[in-house]
Amino acid sequence: MALISPITSSHGKTFNQKLFSRIRVAIESDVPHIYKLMQQLFVYHDITHLLKSNESSIASGLFNPKYPHLSPVTTLLIEVSTDPFPSCPNDTTSSKEVDLNMPLIDEESEQFRVVKHDQHDVFIAGYVMFYPCFSSFFENPVFHMENFFIRECYRRKGFGKWLFSTMASEAARMGFSSIDWYASDWNESGLDFYKHMGATISDDFRVLSLAGKALEAFEDDSN
Repeated sequence: MALISPITSSHGKTFNQKLFSRIRVAIESDVPHIYKLMQQLFVYHDITHLLKSNESSIASGLFNPKYPHLSPVTTLLIEVSTDPFPSCPNDTTSSKEVDLNMPLIDEESEQFRVVKHDQHDVFIAGYVMFYPCFSSFFENPVFHMENFFIRECYRRKGFGKWLFSTMASEAARMGFSSIDWYASDWNESGLDFYKHMGATISDDFRVLSLAGKALEAFEDDSN
C-alpha cells in the first residue's frame, strides 16, 4: 500500500508529505526518458535547433557503441516514487526520503512514468551524463559532464545537489583529478549552483567546434 496517496488529475499528479527517491544507472529501456530529458534541457537553453540526437543514436551511443574503443558514457537517473524502493542484494543505487513542505505537482508525470512489474508510481526526475577521458592538465583522468538536468517541478528539493554529489563522489573514489563541463554564461542560477558545489570558472579558454561540412571537408584529405 502506498504511504502517500497521489492525486491524479488532467494536470498530472500531486504528491503530499513525502517522496521516496533513488539514483540508479540508466539501462537501455530508459532511452525514451533520456531523450525527453535531453529535449527539455535544450528547450531550457533555447537551443532546440541544435539537438541532433534521437532515441536511436542515444541507444547506440550509450548501450551499443559503434566505436567500442571510445570511453563509455554513464547516465545516472533520479527516480521518485510514492513507495519506498525495494533493496536488493549487491544494490549499487543510492536512495533517500524527501519531506515536502508543500504539495509537489508533476504535470508531466505520465511522460516520465517508469513501467516496472513491482512498482507503479515511479517517475524520472532528472539525469546526469558523463564519461572519463584523459587530460594533459592533470596526471590522472577526469570526468567530462555532458548533460545535467533536473525537471522543473523537482528543483529546489535537493535533487540537483544529490545527483551532482553522486557523480563527484564517484570521481573522487576512482582517484580522478577533475570534472569538467560547459555552462551557459547567461544561466546565473546554474553558475551559482556549480560554484556552491565547489566549481571554479575559467575565463582563459573559448569553446571551439569543427562540425558539419567543415569537418566533412577533411574526409578525403590525403595531406
